[in-house]
Amino acid sequence: MQRKAKLIGSLAYKNLRYTKSHPLRIPRVSLLMELLKAMGLIEDEEIVESLPAHVDKLLLFHQEDYIRALQECDACQCVKRGYMERFNIGTYENPVSPAMWKGSLLATGSSLQGVDLFLKGHIPFNPAGGMHHAYPDRANGFCFLNDPGVILQYLLEKGFKRILYIDLDAHHCDGVQDFFYQEDRVFVLSIHQSPTYAFPFKRGFFEERGEGRGKGYNLNVPLPKGVGDREYLFVVEGLIPLVAKAYKPEVYVLQLGTDILEEDYLSKFNLSNFGFLKAFDLIRDVLGEGIYLGGGGYHPIALARAWALIWCRISNRDIPKDITPLAKKILSSVEFEELEEVDRSYMWESLLDKPRYGELRREIKDLVEKVRSEFV
Repeated sequence: MQRKAKLIGSLAYKNLRYTKSHPLRIPRVSLLMELLKAMGLIEDEEIVESLPAHVDKLLLFHQEDYIRALQECDACQCVKRGYMERFNIGTYENPVSPAMWKGSLLATGSSLQGVDLFLKGHIPFNPAGGMHHAYPDRANGFCFLNDPGVILQYLLEKGFKRILYIDLDAHHCDGVQDFFYQEDRVFVLSIHQSPTYAFPFKRGFFEERGEGRGKGYNLNVPLPKGVGDREYLFVVEGLIPLVAKAYKPEVYVLQLGTDILEEDYLSKFNLSNFGFLKAFDLIRDVLGEGIYLGGGGYHPIALARAWALIWCRISNRDIPKDITPLAKKILSSVEFEELEEVDRSYMWESLLDKPRYGELRREIKDLVEKVRSEFV
């Protein structure tokens, strides 16, 4: 039976936003859905309406007192006494907003739906997922509920014994890594900006290889500033087949944060969405279909275009050359200001960028060789 692609999403996210000045205030899932419809790239039967997660599923990863704290803060839309210090709720990074509980609950439920759809023979993509920084007992890095962690636990509960988690977000998946650091049934592979200059700063170094029975089942590939398509694809092509051969995963979860793109102001990478799509293709060619999540991404137009490319791939559609007038109108209506004066007019003309290959530096070659030596 041929798998059919399913986009798990909801226009309800329009009313589940972060606070006004927060990087995640931008439209993301709703914008993607509207763009795909305006481009004629999705049918109603391919959309699965997002459902909120049940609290019992959250407890696969999160602690009960933290979940209760989120519910209480959501009910009053305030920070209860002591909760900022204890749970990291109510900071600029993790503010109280409609997105904090209801939005996170919907995103996590959508990731759980993705697992169920995958097990029924579909190809699921939950663009609201991939919130990989949250810890069991506290918010972290814009993330309140760690949906990748929840569904990795859910897959273990389903009986899987070799699960591969791949994280392409520009920022290291510290919440996921720490939870599964002593677990050999989940292999965590993260390719990200080096924590020497990027969040989360204290996690994501190459030397973090797991502990106990999890030793060797955690792999970080921290990259320098300025990585373009050539270097990024060199890393992906050099390491994914190696990990796949060594670990032989039964299933994999792929986090597709778009903040690795050059347009994104919260990363120091220079990838085009051509390179982003090519990285996805390389992984899929090696591992087959997986469970696909969104992730970071703070430039709404770049994000919607990149995830539209992913959707075209998994739904077996050709990538259209031009953006339709209706789609252009939708993208132009987004309230978003560039932080610096730069010509981004190309983003309103086509979905697929020209490659930004760049150089292949010696330090990237040495890093890949260093990783490869771990598998010899």
